[in-house]
Amino acid sequence: MAKRKQTKIRSFFRFVGSLIAASFCVLMLSGCSDEKVNPLGTQKLNGEAPKEEAYAVQMDCSGLYNGVYLPQKKKDVSQLYPLRFTGKWKQIPNGMTNNWYMATTDEVGARVDLCATMTRCVFDFWDYEFYDNPGTIQLLLDNRVVGTYNLARMNSNGYKILDYVVATQKNTVATASVVLLSGRMVLTGVQLNVFNPNWPY
Repeated sequence: MAKRKQTKIRSFFRFVGSLIAASFCVLMLSGCSDEKVNPLGTQKLNGEAPKEEAYAVQMDCSGLYNGVYLPQKKKDVSQLYPLRFTGKWKQIPNGMTNNWYMATTDEVGARVDLCATMTRCVFDFWDYEFYDNPGTIQLLLDNRVVGTYNLARMNSNGYKILDYVVATQKNTVATASVVLLSGRMVLTGVQLNVFNPNWPY
């Protein structure tokens, strides 16, 4: 009986821990929702997405780093992360929850590529006031430049622009990329939105 009780207690705490972790992931990428009530600034690129989308997938900065999947302890879910990092990057484990990693680089030319079938994706960056030398990035869609921006900027309403939304304008596989041109960037995560067959481009 005692063992069964301990097992139930452990299961309960695991469940609570999962809820907390899930809530934190939503908070981490709160800017990725692109909702009107969002107090963060959003930069939209390459037009609008369809009115309706099927669902959104939020990801941390786990993925292939120069061909090696990192972090190693998440190797079992490597097929779920379509992110490819090239150049000198450093993963930053988030101290508030397990299994969530940000990534930073100050190497000019370093890039991250997201390859998937999606209506749009959102690159979510860390608050530029929290680190030194926030840099300039270039965003690409299928290797075509769609925008170049300094990360330390606000929109006309005075909100920090931390989210960059790239619409694909296609219903097939697309590659969205971010390349560092100068300074440093700190990527907190990425969201991709999947199209609804009833609302294609």
